[in-house]
Amino acid sequence: MAHCYEMKGVVFMVLKQVDHLLVQDRLTMIRRSGISGSDFRAGMREIGLFMSYEFADTLKKEYLTVKTPLGTSKGVVIKENEDVVVINVLRAAIPLVEGIMKVFTRSKCGVIGAWREDVAPFKVNLSYVRIPPVHDKIVLVADPMLATGNTMNTILNEIQKYGTPKRLVLFNVVSSGAGIKNISAAHPDLEIYTCAIDNEVNSDGYIVPGLGDAGDICFGKPNK
Repeated sequence: MAHCYEMKGVVFMVLKQVDHLLVQDRLTMIRRSGISGSDFRAGMREIGLFMSYEFADTLKKEYLTVKTPLGTSKGVVIKENEDVVVINVLRAAIPLVEGIMKVFTRSKCGVIGAWREDVAPFKVNLSYVRIPPVHDKIVLVADPMLATGNTMNTILNEIQKYGTPKRLVLFNVVSSGAGIKNISAAHPDLEIYTCAIDNEVNSDGYIVPGLGDAGDICFGKPNK
């Protein structure tokens, strides 16, 4: 299931770039400047669905025989349906998580409110944490953008205060190479699923070309 990858001297457990045509089509749509909030949210939801389909193939399964109205048939069930915990990183991940939970309908869901300051070194603040037990669970952390990795490192450290997951998985839509390296160094057992890896993070801490501020596009710019 897992493959080890190395990026500039840092070894991490899994890096999966989800390159399915449907995913890349929706990613192209939501990258476009001027997209409406409703279209952006719809694209994010669909990407959450498609990434979840890709990830579901890594879960443990059991083959069995099922009785039908007219006989019996061989079948398969996912054994770990009850073990999935989805962490919603507010606010940008809300539509992404909606898509994920349409696939993992029996999962538990936690919420983390995290924000970073606007100037370097981009200090991270956690304003809200409500998560179910994560010990020995498959924890999917959903956040559309992985830029510097500082915010995600803070979030992952917070989650692990509540127990040791059997799998810790990150769902990003767009990641930077620097962000991947940063969080992989701090969390070598992390599994990373992303739809694109962009090369640059600018001085404001945004991925270039990226897609802009996902939270603002989804829901509008907040009052300062």
